[in-house]
Amino acid sequence: MPAAGVFDPHARRILAAADEQLLTVRLLGGLAIWMRSPEAVRSLLERDYADIDLIGYQREGQTLRSMLEALGYLPDTEFNMYQGRKRLYYNSPDGSFHIDVFLDVFEMSHTIDLRHRLGVEPITLPASDLLLTKLQIAEINEKDVRDTAMLLLGHDRDVDDAPGVINVERLSAMCAANWGLYTTVTDNLLRTSELLGEILESAEHQALVRQAVDELIQALEQVPKARAWRLRAKVGRRVRWYTLPEEVE
Repeated sequence: MPAAGVFDPHARRILAAADEQLLTVRLLGGLAIWMRSPEAVRSLLERDYADIDLIGYQREGQTLRSMLEALGYLPDTEFNMYQGRKRLYYNSPDGSFHIDVFLDVFEMSHTIDLRHRLGVEPITLPASDLLLTKLQIAEINEKDVRDTAMLLLGHDRDVDDAPGVINVERLSAMCAANWGLYTTVTDNLLRTSELLGEILESAEHQALVRQAVDELIQALEQVPKARAWRLRAKVGRRVRWYTLPEEVE
């Protein structure tokens, strides 16, 4: 699979076309994390990539479909017929990569409504939302841990959205409203710390990521929790709190 730099011009071409048609489209996923990370951090944690992940508004979905097809991308007709209100799937003309388009919400192990986050920053979703989309994965793998570490190593923590910043207030508020999301996120932050020795050679870099993990977990624990969160916490892990990928329709 190719490196992120191969996908960069394709992604920027799509975003430029969307801007021309006044569509709100943003990148998410590993490529988005790579694009907003400092070069020094990229070189430490870059991996192979297989697709371009996008998110847009459901209300603009039909225009977005027409735009992608005009650019030469080939729709998965059956998938788009059944899933097109919330997700679209396209292949490149040569079949070397695909484009996964989410509409309004990101739905995997957990469902995250992103409608009010699409216009916050240009090009990609804000860093806090990119982090959420990685940490919400119930069965996280090495590539997702790499992406998480890249975000944590390449961004400061603060209480607002900005380039180079993870909005801890946003992350905390989302997790304080949903015990299941909180549990998966904190599990995966701890898992990231455990795997750092396998993905980062430098003890200094490992320490910086662990510091970020500790700060985030502390912030998630300290924020007041919603009543629904507290009620679900009483049930705890006896009942599964996430959706498996094959269950996402």
